[in-house]
Amino acid sequence: MGILVQELLKLPIINGQRVKLRPVTLADAAAMFAYASDAATADYIFPVHHSLEDSKNTILDFFMAHPAGQYGIALRDNDLLIGTLQLQNLDEYNRKASLAFVLHPSYQHQGYMQESLHALIAILFQQTSIQRLYALHEPANQASAKVMLATGMQQEGLLQQTSFIRHHFVDGCLHAITREQYFKGVN
Repeated sequence: MGILVQELLKLPIINGQRVKLRPVTLADAAAMFAYASDAATADYIFPVHHSLEDSKNTILDFFMAHPAGQYGIALRDNDLLIGTLQLQNLDEYNRKASLAFVLHPSYQHQGYMQESLHALIAILFQQTSIQRLYALHEPANQASAKVMLATGMQQEGLLQQTSFIRHHFVDGCLHAITREQYFKGVN
């Protein structure tokens, strides 16, 4: 187990003002299915869930099997899961990881994702040895671009045909933030 994984496992819950980032459990399956079964929501991130069993399998195979850097986004007042925020492609040697996120449509455009990303980015740069965080979005997904820019990430370029989604290759706009950029922006 690498140092970043060890550091991440020490951060099981991260609190925001209205949300908390916490582990995803099987008790969240119905809440996950509520947004993961929506094609417009899942379209950019993962295959649509067609049954509650799909959501349970995702939780078991992905979130519970490899919990380091895998967070459910829950409302602080009632602990309802409204989305997920994940560190992927964890590169221990270069101290970098990619971010992926999804939010239930009823909670979009209300600042929940921006709050979640701000909280995670702050904790990662303040309490772990992570050096760089990056994320991709398809050019048409401008909502994700706005969230990334609002959290201090800068667009670095366009990666052509970088991801295989919906049975074809798609372009990805690359956004990133480094430890140095984060601390310059905080001061």
